[in-house]
Amino acid sequence: MRSEAIGSVKGSGAALVLFGNATGGITTKGAVWVDQDTAGVPGVVSEGDHFGWTVGALDTDGNGRGEPLVGSPGNGAGTVTVLKVRPGTLESAKALAEADLGWAAGSDGDAFGIALPH
Repeated sequence: MRSEAIGSVKGSGAALVLFGNATGGITTKGAVWVDQDTAGVPGVVSEGDHFGWTVGALDTDGNGRGEPLVGSPGNGAGTVTVLKVRPGTLESAKALAEADLGWAAGSDGDAFGIALPH
C-alpha cells in the first residue's frame, strides 16, 4: 500500500502484516496494520514517504523466524523498518537508515529501502 493516503496525507503509505495458518495458507486473522501514525512506529506520516513501497522478511535476530521489513524509500534518503509482530500485536518497530548500518549517510532521493529480500 505504498501510496496509501493516511488521512489527507497523500503517498504516505502503509503495510499489512498477514500470518500463516495451520493449512499452510495465509489468513487475515490477527493481521497487523502498520503506518507511521501507528503507536510504536518511528517517524511521522509525511507526503511521499511511500512507507510500504516494498516489503520483505529477514531473520534479523537469529531466532529462525523472519521479521517483516517495510521499505520507505521516500522518507528522506529512505528507511527500512524492522517489525516484531505476533498475531494482532505490534511488539516493536525500528527504522533504519543507511548510516545505521555503518554506511555513509544518504541524501534525499537515495531511495534506500526501494528493494528488500523476500
